[in-house]
Amino acid sequence: MRENMLLEWAAERRYGVAWGPLTVIRDASEEIARRWVGGELDEAFYRAELASLDGGETPTSGSVLVVAKPRPASRVTFELPGGPLDALLPPTYVRYRATFEEVRQDLAAHGLPGARVEHLAGPLKTIASRLGLVRYGRNNITYLAGAGSYIQLCGFVTDVLLPSGAVGVGGPRLLAECEGCRRCQKACPTGAIDSDRLLLHAERCLTLLNERTDPWPDWVPARAHRCLIGCLLCQRACPANPELEVEDAGVHFTEGETRGLLRAAQRGGERDETGLRMKLAWLGRNDPESLLGRNLRALMDARG
Repeated sequence: MRENMLLEWAAERRYGVAWGPLTVIRDASEEIARRWVGGELDEAFYRAELASLDGGETPTSGSVLVVAKPRPASRVTFELPGGPLDALLPPTYVRYRATFEEVRQDLAAHGLPGARVEHLAGPLKTIASRLGLVRYGRNNITYLAGAGSYIQLCGFVTDVLLPSGAVGVGGPRLLAECEGCRRCQKACPTGAIDSDRLLLHAERCLTLLNERTDPWPDWVPARAHRCLIGCLLCQRACPANPELEVEDAGVHFTEGETRGLLRAAQRGGERDETGLRMKLAWLGRNDPESLLGRNLRALMDARG
């Protein structure tokens, strides 16, 4: 049976997998819209990050499928006059799109051979939760049983009609470990995690702030920065997570390239540095050099 082959494919790779009817895409999008209308979501954050995640044009038959792939953090090195500085990129921040496509190709070849498998551009966390694949932590990050939150969710639509009874479809559920635990809330340097709601105050989340080129708000502590992009503080404090695996990304920025990033941050512009752009492209990053330079400077200042 197709579903047995799919489960075996996922188990061999230590992936999580769940599927359900295509109506889950619509239900997830409507859930997010209701939260926005109800005032639970910051207006600017909703418009910039969520409004476009409606799943696109949904086929009339088939299934939605979400794969959760465990991933490590990545380490890159910047050469400075005083010695090298290692910077972390959290799981999913390196080669995100490439990983998504690799999973799709592998799934089409070995998990659902002969089936059409296409990318799903939808609210993956909400869909994965509704399919019963993941649960939410109090930090609004999704967790896969046995792997924690160090995962990448990959969503697909297939023309195969998988039995919808294989998984439960429902709303967001909180991890059992979160009951009575406030470690992530205490670890968050910007007060983005609340004790009385599952939703993050995304407008205060350091991860979102260091994905934008806006000046740092005055209320961000100077020593809050731990990653070149992203944060990881709430995840590393969470007792439901395993120890974070870190692998070397194999990318070393020379002293000249590092200076170029820092100058781009000062000017607010870009620098035509072929070697630098090639390294960023290999990482799967197309961030403005001014943003990376700004974040690198903040990381340097945080480490003294």
